[in-house]
Amino acid sequence: MDKRDWDTYSDLFSNMTQFIRKPDLIIYLKADLNVLLERIQNRDREYETEIDPKYLEQLNGLYDSWVNSINWTKTMVIDTNKFNIYKDKEKLDEILNDIEAII
Repeated sequence: MDKRDWDTYSDLFSNMTQFIRKPDLIIYLKADLNVLLERIQNRDREYETEIDPKYLEQLNGLYDSWVNSINWTKTMVIDTNKFNIYKDKEKLDEILNDIEAII
């Protein structure tokens, strides 16, 4: 993204956030690169097959940095490497209870 586009995006974001309430909680569903790649392969969506693994790796690092820098609201990081929302009802209930306790 060039500087002009970034400045436009940043200005728009700044203007928009003045009019919305901050979230009570930000939930980051985190997964390792190999898990992300496996999920992409399993979904078999054509538009996802072109995603460069290095790009995903960079995104993971940027999301980690961003979440760790948040000091204006509560955050929760959920490790989804071994969690399947459709199969692990007990873990899902635990996560939902944790969310309720935080908010």
